[in-house]
Amino acid sequence: MPRHPGADYPGRDLMLILQSFTTETDRYIEAMGHRHGLHRTDLNAVTAVLDAAREGRQITPGVLGSTLSLSSAATTALIDRLGRTGHMNRRRSETDRRQVQLEATDSARERGFEIFAPMVDELLAVVEQHSEEEVRMFSAFIQELRDAMVRARHKGLAEEGGSGAA
Repeated sequence: MPRHPGADYPGRDLMLILQSFTTETDRYIEAMGHRHGLHRTDLNAVTAVLDAAREGRQITPGVLGSTLSLSSAATTALIDRLGRTGHMNRRRSETDRRQVQLEATDSARERGFEIFAPMVDELLAVVEQHSEEEVRMFSAFIQELRDAMVRARHKGLAEEGGSGAA
């Protein structure tokens, strides 16, 4: 069903709420990142490296650049900046010494906690007002919406002939 600006359609109110939630999340992250001297791209880079580690994957500068849709030069500058602030380390792969892998430092984890703990506390206060079943259903729904966003990004990039993170 095609959408037109200002048109009413089933789910429109939910789309507007999600848009508002995303906007407020972005405002929070921008404000807190600024307060702690980190750019949004810095936070996204550290998050990507931490996510990879949590999933048991190694992440290289090339993969990070692709994930963040950055050029090689911009990725190098980003990693250098995070290295100077003590938030990221480069290390040689144990299996292929030619390959460089990235690691977030304890400092990055501590800074991330300082930045995101107030947000998480507020969100958990809302989550705790709902039953386990409601939270389980909502979690599945949000995962479906996240997956739809990934598909939309891929579709949009394919239509424009662009490239972007997988």
